[in-house]
Amino acid sequence: MFAIRSSPMAVSEIGERDPVMKARVPHDQAVSSADLTLGTRLAFGSGQIGESVYNALFNTFIIIYYNQVIGLSNSLIGIAVMLALIGDALTDPVVGVLSDRWKSRHGRRHPFLFVAPIPLAISIYAIFNPPDSLTTGSHQLGLFAWLSVSTIASRAFLTLYQIPHLALGAELTKDQFARSKLFSTNQIIGVFAGASVGFIAWSFFLAGDRVRASDGQLVPGQLDPAAYTPMILCACAAVVIAIWTCAATTYKHVPRLIKAQGTGENLSPLYFVKAVLSTFRNRNYVVLMVGFFFFMIASGIYDTLTMFINTYFWELKPEQIRWFGVTTGPMGAVGAIASPYLMRRFDRKPVVLGALTAMILFAQLPVTSRLLDLMPANGSPLLLPLLLANAGGFLFTIGVFGVAVLGMIGDIIDENEYVTGLRQEGLYYSARAFFSKASNSIGHAFAGILLDAYIRLPFEAVPGQLDSDVVTRLGIIAGPVMAGFALVSLLCYRKYSLTAEQHRKMITEIYARGARKGDAYD
Repeated sequence: MFAIRSSPMAVSEIGERDPVMKARVPHDQAVSSADLTLGTRLAFGSGQIGESVYNALFNTFIIIYYNQVIGLSNSLIGIAVMLALIGDALTDPVVGVLSDRWKSRHGRRHPFLFVAPIPLAISIYAIFNPPDSLTTGSHQLGLFAWLSVSTIASRAFLTLYQIPHLALGAELTKDQFARSKLFSTNQIIGVFAGASVGFIAWSFFLAGDRVRASDGQLVPGQLDPAAYTPMILCACAAVVIAIWTCAATTYKHVPRLIKAQGTGENLSPLYFVKAVLSTFRNRNYVVLMVGFFFFMIASGIYDTLTMFINTYFWELKPEQIRWFGVTTGPMGAVGAIASPYLMRRFDRKPVVLGALTAMILFAQLPVTSRLLDLMPANGSPLLLPLLLANAGGFLFTIGVFGVAVLGMIGDIIDENEYVTGLRQEGLYYSARAFFSKASNSIGHAFAGILLDAYIRLPFEAVPGQLDSDVVTRLGIIAGPVMAGFALVSLLCYRKYSLTAEQHRKMITEIYARGARKGDAYD
């Protein structure tokens, strides 16, 4: 199904074949592909540990903690998460443009990497530690306000790190294959970090059954309020250490990176709006963003319901859930490793389409099969191996897809430089984050409202004691409905048209311009 493309000529090869160009390319350009050693890739990827720890907490535990542990309505949780993601989306272009234009002796990106971790850790702790006065009386509006404010703050501080970090990755090299390997390493580290968070959480902090103090019911660890504080403290420490490690170990590249380029316009709300909208002059970027809109709605539904599916649909115990990360996580790493080589052979578009098709299949297959009475019963020794095998395939496709999409955006940034002469990594990655998070927030809110209005999941539910109709409705939303949104995104990605050959020609011209000017990246 894949059309074979010729592999792109590396930028380093262009220099070798053209000695004049090699001699005249400015020193403070993006780091050449030859300089992207394994150490550089590991240094860049170490920051992904902090982001993966945060995402594991945000996507896995916030909803079940607030709904089943302290009793906040799923609709209000969904709206709070939606507000946080919209707020996050609004800060993305601000941070992106600021980092593009930031002038300091520490470079454009690193000041943000050094500042972000402490306030991020504080806001994470606040999310999972609302005041006792709100939790003991189950004050719905008070808990909603606390969750909204703390998650908005946490997402804003994550953006302060995330966008400059992604922009730094696009800035380190223009070579397609080297860039793919850089983001591949980043994704591999993120996959293993996320898997480790899950295994540690389920093996130690949430392990076993406990007697819940509020009603005396014997429940799994994820439904016990006392299990969360030690876990969150350890997670906060990991976030700070990981991001600071990334900032410190990549700092040596600052003198060789591209300096801030002024546009002559003052920073203002109107400027930020114009900057974000300017990205839509690029047809391929529009295709990616529309595809991401529907993909992230599906992702929001999936993230919201996964913990409920594992707890109430499959009735898995903590000691079973913990194996998902460590046994299937390596498949995500394998996908991330394979992605650059697949793209080198088949180009980006067919790899993205193939990975997304398989991802849609794996994401809903077990749930849909259970709805059709094709899966083993809960408690069967066959159930967990089948779920793990399916999750492994799913994570493999995520690894392939994630690296490919980040590489696509890097290529579009090069296309933008070819057309306008401006390097705007921060703007393009932040605009992508803006639209993807806005749509993801719709998915979270949609799933939260459906949990209350359609699925009708009660507070303090006990696995195995739910009405069968509730379980069936949970499966319908988590399976066929979620997959429908993802299918629309697949149709959108088919419209992407930038090929490796076109990208190679653009890069050749960009470096030729730099050789003619002598100071193209000053």
